[in-house]
Amino acid sequence: MPDLGEQPSIDQWRDRPWLASVLRCAMCGTSFGRSDDILRCASGHEFPVIGGIPRLSAPSTYADSFGFEWTTYPTLQLDTAKRHESEEAFRTKTGLSPRDVEGKFVLDAGCGMGRFSDVLAQWGARVVAADLSKAVESAAANLWSSEEVAVLQADLRALPFDRGIFDVIVSLGVLHHTPNTFDAFRRLVPLLKPGGTISIWVYSRRLRLLLGSELLRPLTTRMSPTRLLAVVESIVPRVHSLRTRFPAAKKLLDVAIPVSDHPDPDWRILDTFDWYSPRYQWKHSVAEVESWFRRLGLVDVEALSFPVSVRGRRASQPAR
Repeated sequence: MPDLGEQPSIDQWRDRPWLASVLRCAMCGTSFGRSDDILRCASGHEFPVIGGIPRLSAPSTYADSFGFEWTTYPTLQLDTAKRHESEEAFRTKTGLSPRDVEGKFVLDAGCGMGRFSDVLAQWGARVVAADLSKAVESAAANLWSSEEVAVLQADLRALPFDRGIFDVIVSLGVLHHTPNTFDAFRRLVPLLKPGGTISIWVYSRRLRLLLGSELLRPLTTRMSPTRLLAVVESIVPRVHSLRTRFPAAKKLLDVAIPVSDHPDPDWRILDTFDWYSPRYQWKHSVAEVESWFRRLGLVDVEALSFPVSVRGRRASQPAR
């Protein structure tokens, strides 16, 4: 775990020289030359390095609410010596254990503030933590102490890597927030090595709380993140109190004003904001997601116990 009391000088680009060896221009596929503040490929395409983080995506995108979210709550979901919620969630939603990733090259596709990249680093993996939003700044701060984790800002639909370089790819709670969940997923699969594993978690069509929130999302997605957070901070404690005092009204409240029931008050606010703020929030069935895996030629496809979490493996040999 990073020592959050320290104030490091963060330069992911300078301090992780191995990152330069795997990056490729998403526009032309050529490698980048090294400099302190810019990436320039052999074809002349240029991308800035800001705050020591390579920035290979546009600064303003549909993911802006996540940048706000994870810079407002930059460390809340990191595990501590007494709390291992992120590690437990990672195990449940990926089906992976430390022995599956130790010494492996792993892509955390949609890393947010780095909670799952932190777990992977603790388990001994070398990790690329990629996100489209400014959340990468929180991730870099949280993960600075591990030289085996590199953070970059990039679009999951056009990641700057050669095909077939990652042993493991994970994407948890991210793909359903892109314009097209399947399209984002299919662009990750070619980055897997033969025999490599990919594991994703997306929202379920049967998740009652999120279905209820759709009644309000046409309004909440039009609010600025600052305004929405203020509304959430006002409403969530009140609704939580009503649910606690009047258990019989819980089902009605879950439909009328769905809010998180996480035991941590700050986490409740964060989760609830996360439901109401994204521009895109698709929901899927297990059968649908399993069909994506098989359509893309993945094998050993398995639906895990947490809906909708599915993993599969890229075949070691091409199908005949």
